[in-house]
Amino acid sequence: MLRALVTLIILLGLSACAGNNRFVLLEEEDGSVGSIVIENEAGSQLVDEPRETTRVGSATTAPSEPKVISEQEIAETWGSTIEASPLKPKTFILYFIVGSNRLTPDSQAQLPAILESIKEYPAAEVSVVGHTDRTGSERRNAQLALDRAETIHDLLIAEGLDAGLVDVDSHGESNPLILTEDEVAEPRNRRVEVTVR
Repeated sequence: MLRALVTLIILLGLSACAGNNRFVLLEEEDGSVGSIVIENEAGSQLVDEPRETTRVGSATTAPSEPKVISEQEIAETWGSTIEASPLKPKTFILYFIVGSNRLTPDSQAQLPAILESIKEYPAAEVSVVGHTDRTGSERRNAQLALDRAETIHDLLIAEGLDAGLVDVDSHGESNPLILTEDEVAEPRNRRVEVTVR
């Protein structure tokens, strides 16, 4: 839904000068689709089907009845705009052995995929955020989360990534994936989230 909304906002901005605004609802990569309501002082129109489009001639003209258009028409009309859209961020979650900054074997195996993903972005920015579960003190967990994030940072830099592209942060125990009581060990909270955008 976010892709559709962002794409629609881009398309609205690009077409606003033309005096005849056209909106199209695109599918997500997984095939799901959201919905939008196009509204002005003359009326409103719900658009909730994949590739459904509506037009608005002016602020005093109600949106047209929606109609579904072909992939070919979308490509011909908005292909260059869609291709110029930034890539969606990718997030990788790496897990750690309890009380340490050592990756689990499965997480260690994800590092090549992260590096390949970074190459897909022409002007990549990489966010590395460390987390812990709620065992131990908040202060210790903040430091452990930072140590974990710095470990991933160092591994990425050792593979040739420019250090200036990487932002490192620690959320300690304050942003768990799985909510737990204090002093409860939860392996899924012992993680580093690497976001590439």
